[in-house]
Amino acid sequence: MIKEIIMPKLGETMEEGYIVRWAKNEGDYVKKGEVLFEVMSDKTNFEIESLYEGYLRKILYPASDTSIAVITVIGYITDKPDEEIPEKPQISEKKVEPKQTEDAISKEAPIIKQEKKSVDEGRIKVSPVAKKLAEEMGISLSDIQGTGEGGRIEKKDVLYYAEILKSQGNPQYEVMQWTPFRKIIADKLTYSKQNIPHYYLSSRFLMDNITKEKEKKSKEKKITYTDFLIFWTARTIKDFPLLNAAVVNNQIRLYKTIDIGLAISIEDGLIVPIIKDVANKTIEEISSLRENIVTRAKNKTLSKEDMGEGARFVISNLGMFGVKNFSAIISPPGVAIMAVGTIEKEPIIKSNNITIAETMWVTLSLDHRIIDGTYGGKFLQTLQKRIENLEI
Repeated sequence: MIKEIIMPKLGETMEEGYIVRWAKNEGDYVKKGEVLFEVMSDKTNFEIESLYEGYLRKILYPASDTSIAVITVIGYITDKPDEEIPEKPQISEKKVEPKQTEDAISKEAPIIKQEKKSVDEGRIKVSPVAKKLAEEMGISLSDIQGTGEGGRIEKKDVLYYAEILKSQGNPQYEVMQWTPFRKIIADKLTYSKQNIPHYYLSSRFLMDNITKEKEKKSKEKKITYTDFLIFWTARTIKDFPLLNAAVVNNQIRLYKTIDIGLAISIEDGLIVPIIKDVANKTIEEISSLRENIVTRAKNKTLSKEDMGEGARFVISNLGMFGVKNFSAIISPPGVAIMAVGTIEKEPIIKSNNITIAETMWVTLSLDHRIIDGTYGGKFLQTLQKRIENLEI
């Protein structure tokens, strides 16, 4: 049996939409309720779930910046993978009458009610894709001649105008090319945000005792706050082994040694080398290793061994730049990253009295596939207690 996939009506005033992507390929088996494709109406994207179960037999309209009228047939789902299908129907150029739309949609797709924002700028007619692209490129729509119906500006018009500006030398901006290293960073972090379900836990640590200990130990060798964080974090991870996990080839791997990654900013990007087996090292040993690895990272002389198989737990410290609080992106294949802010003095209530204390905000980004909220909360609570009281 053949089932039609239609361009859904996502609002009462919607007359057309744009296919952003298909979540399934031709020939794939689709379950009812699975995301089948993504539609853009104005600036908003909607994931559309399949109303049927079967094989995605044919995609009639691939993702593009071509508008498609609502209730147009855009594909077919069949019970059998080789079932015959009709020839490609034509996109309707006529406006759909309200009654016809309601009747068709009630049978074929749910109506998602949402107020539609106008895609016109004054009297300028412009497609949502073209408008978004022009905004991203910093181009005024009033400077572009539209070639679509009724002078409507399409994506190709924006790209054509951008090429003209490029050939003339655009005074508004210059294009910086992606370096291979920057591209790797972009790809990795994009993958992380798209595939790892992040959640965040924050707490304010009292740092008075750490500061006193740091001053005492630094008389012999300069010790940093990061060294102390690495020292106590590693010892706390001993009691919470899931924080030392990695996800590789869909496996949850628990490692025997605790290796801490350190996010280090270098000239053209960010790199995360590893300080290995830190749970069995003193603060002084950790400090020496940290200083050595930072120097080699800045000089671009890190070895493959320094990067290991990828850090499981990473510390990112932006406190030296006056950053009070931030959330970091997990570095795959690891499952956690700890963002550390600046240390500052502020009034707190202690034993029912107001006193001035040194405080520091710490925010954990955790992979919810592996680490539940309670587990992560207990880890942060334990780490805070140990750091504030210098407990081993």
